[in-house]
Amino acid sequence: MAEKAEKKSDAAGGGAAGAGKDHGKEKDAPAAAHGGGGGGGLLTKMPVLLGGVMIIEAVVLFAGFKFLGGAPRTAAGAELAVQTTGEGKSDGKDDAKSTDDKSTVEIQVVDFRAPNKLSGRTFLYDVSIFLVAKAEYQDKIKETISSRDALIKDRIRTIIAQSDPDKLGGGSEPGLETLRRQVKYQLDEIIGDGMVDEVLVPRCIPFRTDY
Repeated sequence: MAEKAEKKSDAAGGGAAGAGKDHGKEKDAPAAAHGGGGGGGLLTKMPVLLGGVMIIEAVVLFAGFKFLGGAPRTAAGAELAVQTTGEGKSDGKDDAKSTDDKSTVEIQVVDFRAPNKLSGRTFLYDVSIFLVAKAEYQDKIKETISSRDALIKDRIRTIIAQSDPDKLGGGSEPGLETLRRQVKYQLDEIIGDGMVDEVLVPRCIPFRTDY
């Protein structure tokens, strides 16, 4: 009986000790769940998570910029400016050529004295006559005037000799329209039709020779 009592006592003591150990494990388990071991794992994973988020944001931003911006293109304004500049140079040359084509020159035809006796009295007219022509005809006209000088003077002298003294003196025609028209007709015949644009008479002064 005594041995049975000791065995029961030992069994009870062992059970109490085992219960005490199990109870201690249960207390340690919550502590481990909320303690340093679990926290350390979460902190270790945080940089990885942050890095992944940043990579995703970078990819999204890059895709957005590429979609909105597209490939770099030359500004339309710059292309237009270059074309305008090029055209401006070309037009400048054309304008200069056009200006040269349209420019005119004054060429002296005669500077002499021619008589007129229609009024019954002899007048000697001191006459200076120029023609206006395009610059491109200048050399040809000068050459013709030089080579046909005597003929041109003869024709103009004849015109003055047959003209009304009142018109030559500027009384009835201050602009000497008849003299200009007749001289131009003769010059067109000698130099060439269309070569002479206008006839100028800057001087036509009568001098009476018989008193």
